Amino acid sequence: MSEQQKILEMIEKGQITAAEGMELLEALNVTKEAETIQEVETVTTARRNYKFLKIKVTSDNNSVNVNVNIPIRLLTTISEIADKMTAMVPVDARREMEAKGIDISSIDFAKIIEEIINGTLDDPNIVDVEAWDESQKAMVKVRVYVD
Repeated sequence: MSEQQKILEMIEKGQITAAEGMELLEALNVTKEAETIQEVETVTTARRNYKFLKIKVTSDNNSVNVNVNIPIRLLTTISEIADKMTAMVPVDARREMEAKGIDISSIDFAKIIEEIINGTLDDPNIVDVEAWDESQKAMVKVRVYVD
């Protein structure tokens, strides 16, 4: 017997009023809608199996070309020091980034690493920056992503 039918029988037997029955039916519908939404979210939140955190630095005149591939398994060790990562950036570099509107102190590295390890990171592109290098007269591109 369904929950709705039980509620209707309780009204018929005089155990609850019609108004109370309506409240119960509405609450039952809200609960079922929430369960449906949760099921849809579970299906759409697919886990990704990332293998590497990749860092690529290139320039249009080839004066800079760096490729770093960090195995995701190594990130578990890195996650332990993630909160200290902003302190590792030199003060002058931090000031220069802040002058350009980049506040690295607001980046939650531990959360990003946790999402990478769990495979729940929404966008595999973590950082994508282009900057002009005056000394080399070239555009430098930095890309950090998972693959």
